[in-house]
Amino acid sequence: MKSLIKLSFVVGLLLISISAAAREIDFSLSFNNVNSKSLNFNISNSKNVSLYFYDDTNSELFSEEIAKSTSKEKSYNLNNLANGNYYLVAESDSRIEKYKITVKDNQVDVDKSPVSAITKPEYTINKNVVKLKMTDVVGDVKVSIFDTANNTYYSKNNIAKGGIIDLTFDLNPANPETYIINVEKDGDSFSRMISLK
Repeated sequence: MKSLIKLSFVVGLLLISISAAAREIDFSLSFNNVNSKSLNFNISNSKNVSLYFYDDTNSELFSEEIAKSTSKEKSYNLNNLANGNYYLVAESDSRIEKYKITVKDNQVDVDKSPVSAITKPEYTINKNVVKLKMTDVVGDVKVSIFDTANNTYYSKNNIAKGGIIDLTFDLNPANPETYIINVEKDGDSFSRMISLK
């Protein structure tokens, strides 16, 4: 009886470990306490992550690439910035997170939770059948399909079911041989060119 309980405990731990590994996050940002006009944070599990810093008019102030690294500490000096709202965007091949930063006088205030976090669309292409999938979606996503001459074949807001957008398109190669699939979510836009020939 004791060996059966031990065995079930080991199997339970193994299943939890497998489940946690399957949900491994692409990258993680954690912000340190701010005591001057500087932004200090750690980025872990980074896999070729790009960092962008924008003002509230969407003008890029600076950017940098972080190559594959287990953990990295970053510090940005914000002394030359005027009072206002700014955004730090971290983008990998599969995910985008956007953080709001407020600069006021000699203080920097960071929202430690992202104002938006999006998993990028995944595509599976088999001849002229294209499948589009997004996970962890809240609300709706606008999907448009058009050709290089700007003829629209599909344009619709799709509501996530259980956090998932799962669409299949049968594209006709007799029309254009190249289609563009555009996905819009919370002001972010992702485009993918699909060539059928």
